[in-house]
Amino acid sequence: MDLFSRTMLASSAEAGLTTTALARHVPLLGRNIPAGDRVSLLTGCIGSDGLGSGDHILMLTSQRLVVTRQSRLLGRVRLCLDAPVSAVENLRWSADPNGPGVELDFTVLEGPDAAEPHRWHFWLPASHAKRVWRIDALLAREFRRPGANSTRERPQTGFEATLTAA
Repeated sequence: MDLFSRTMLASSAEAGLTTTALARHVPLLGRNIPAGDRVSLLTGCIGSDGLGSGDHILMLTSQRLVVTRQSRLLGRVRLCLDAPVSAVENLRWSADPNGPGVELDFTVLEGPDAAEPHRWHFWLPASHAKRVWRIDALLAREFRRPGANSTRERPQTGFEATLTAA
């Protein structure tokens, strides 16, 4: 079993996803993921269009962010989003242990022919507060890692610009 499969199974068990839901979503989730990539986060989520839109699954690897949706009416699984992590901009999340869950907002420019970026909003429900803090830590590790280009999140101050130019 490759690294992708092992980490995906471990993440799905931690998220409490059923094997039937996972079996439906896996072909689309793993479509553009290389076998050596590691799954950091796999969780069910609710899209910005609410509960009536169907079941969503969000997967975050070190290279890609993928979201699939199964419609409630026909049960079809469709790909909502498949983007490289480097294309994710204006990412914000808010952990709510009393909810419990994590609210996630980000912008992605989808495809080379897209005119403007699309704003995504998801609620990642959690079964307990420990899971909320685990999701928060995973997001912080992937998007605030040392050595990452932080200019996407905020502009450099004059002092920081002087240090990087030197």
